[in-house]
Amino acid sequence: MKGNQIVKPVALAQLNRRKVAAAPKKVNTLSPSKLAVLAGKVANWKGIPALTPLMELTARHPYDPAGSMDFFEPGRWDCTYDLVFMMPRLDGPCNVVWGPSCAYVAFKAPANGTYLVAANVTGYKVTMKMQGPWGDSTAYSATTSSAAAVTAIWPATAGQNLYFTLIISAGTSVGYLKSFQMFLLS
Repeated sequence: MKGNQIVKPVALAQLNRRKVAAAPKKVNTLSPSKLAVLAGKVANWKGIPALTPLMELTARHPYDPAGSMDFFEPGRWDCTYDLVFMMPRLDGPCNVVWGPSCAYVAFKAPANGTYLVAANVTGYKVTMKMQGPWGDSTAYSATTSSAAAVTAIWPATAGQNLYFTLIISAGTSVGYLKSFQMFLLS
């Protein structure tokens, strides 16, 4: 009840018409073989390892025994499209600032080795930045139909914890997170 008026609940069908940002038709991710080539370039390796993710976190699967992801102000957590919409930093009137959305990710290394950390993202003219013990890593997405991956190399010992973040560092459009993946390279 609002004042003397009875407020009716909004039907799901009505909410669907109020979308501010629509999901891209399909979000592509880099194939394991393309990620392997990228890992080889990042780590300056001549051999390309076979990649199978040890952990993959998505909107539908945000928790895993090895780690988890959480967000500060996601634009939308969409299980239908299996995406997390990430809002950029927007400066409003009177020095009001919105965003940016921020992903917080945790992972516990199951074994000694070198890990490839990958965030599969897309968006229209956005740059995504991943920050962790390696420093800053970025990837640019020109269109919502292009696949981009922010990657980093993390040397770890068994049981060591990794904490890192992901934000939109440039651009004024919505960015989309498809997944976080962890790979053991060696």
